[in-house]
Amino acid sequence: MGPALKFRKTPKVEEVNFDPAAREEFLTGFRKRKQQRIKHAQEIAAKRAKEEKRIDRQKIREERAAEFQRAIEEHKRQLKLLKAEDTSDNDDNNSGSDEESDDEWQGFEEPPAVDYEAEYIDEDKYTTVTVEEIDSSREGLRKSILGEDSDEENKAKAEAAAKRRAEEEAEAARLLKKRKATTDKPKKKKKQFRYESKQDRKLAAAKQRLSKAKKAKARREK
Repeated sequence: MGPALKFRKTPKVEEVNFDPAAREEFLTGFRKRKQQRIKHAQEIAAKRAKEEKRIDRQKIREERAAEFQRAIEEHKRQLKLLKAEDTSDNDDNNSGSDEESDDEWQGFEEPPAVDYEAEYIDEDKYTTVTVEEIDSSREGLRKSILGEDSDEENKAKAEAAAKRRAEEEAEAARLLKKRKATTDKPKKKKKQFRYESKQDRKLAAAKQRLSKAKKAKARREK
């Protein structure tokens, strides 16, 4: 025969009290408890999203720092290469300058004088050729082409300008004289307005009544 079963002893409940307020809160608090669960879930989701964003930002910072470090290393490497090239170029230049120091450039040589005069005789023909330097600017070329005609042209231009100036002055004087003549005309005096006195108004009314009476009498006699 097996061992005897041991029953757990439970304390005896002496009294059971019914709480109507707790019952009412339980029955009417379904929506409230549901909203609390939703709010709690939202808070947990917000914390999780915030933590994920923090981790992403940390990863981005680490990647940028690594890229910056790589860029610095590449820059240092390029600087070393440039320095090495500069030193090699300087060495080549120094060696070349030592070899070419004797052959320094002395600049352009002065051209020979251009002004000269030569005579050519060919049987019955006799010609004298004169060569002179000219200014290569526009004004120098124009003077060399026009020669003495430029003085006459300048004189003609000056005369034309003086004539045009005289005509403009005459026209201005004529306009000034015309304007002065119009302004010198006597202005018509404006008729001054004057209020009639009480006596004048009475006299005018009497004359008007008399005139109306005469006209009415003339109409009746007809």
